[in-house]
Amino acid sequence: MSISKSLFLCSAVALLGFNLLFGQERYKTTRGIVEFNASTPLEDIEAINREVNSILSSSGEFAVVLLIRDFQFPRKLMQEHFNENYLESDTYPKSYFAGKLEAIDPDLISETPENVKLTGKLKLHGITKKVSVPGTVYRTKKGIRLESNFILSPEDYGIDIPTLMFKKIAKKVKVSFTFELVKTVMSD
Repeated sequence: MSISKSLFLCSAVALLGFNLLFGQERYKTTRGIVEFNASTPLEDIEAINREVNSILSSSGEFAVVLLIRDFQFPRKLMQEHFNENYLESDTYPKSYFAGKLEAIDPDLISETPENVKLTGKLKLHGITKKVSVPGTVYRTKKGIRLESNFILSPEDYGIDIPTLMFKKIAKKVKVSFTFELVKTVMSD
C-alpha cells in the first residue's frame, strides 16, 4: 500500500472515528485539490496541492488531511520559504479539517449545484480553530463534487509574517478546494 493511501486511511479513522467507517457507504478521494492565493500588488503568491485526502460519510461527516510540503509553487525559492519560514512544515507537516456538511444528506445530492455550509475544526500550523465555510456540492458521473472558496487569516493560526514582508504577502489568504469524491463501501 502506498504511503499516501496509508496516510489517508489512518487519518480517516482518526478524524471520523473507528465506528463510523465500517459497513457504511463513503465518498473519498486521495487526489483532492487545495489552492491558495496570498498575492499583493508587489508579489504573486499562489500554490496548489493536488494530493489532498478527503472522505465524506453518508451521515455528512467530512474530513480532510493534507501534507503541507505537497503545495507546489511556481518558484522553488518561494516554496522553500513557505515550508521553512512560514508554515514550518518540518514541525507541522499536516493540516486537518474534521466537520460536517450542514443540513444535507449525501445520498440525496443531485446534479444541480447546491449551496452548503461546512462546519468543523481546522488544524493548521499546530493551532485548531472552529470554522464555517460556504461550499457548493453536486453529483457527477464519478460521485460527488464539493467545492469551496473562503478567506483565511495567517495570524489566526500563529503564522508570523515579518514586517519586511507585509507588503508582499496578503494578510487575508484566499483558499479554495475541489474534491471529486468517489463512492466506496468500507466493510469490516
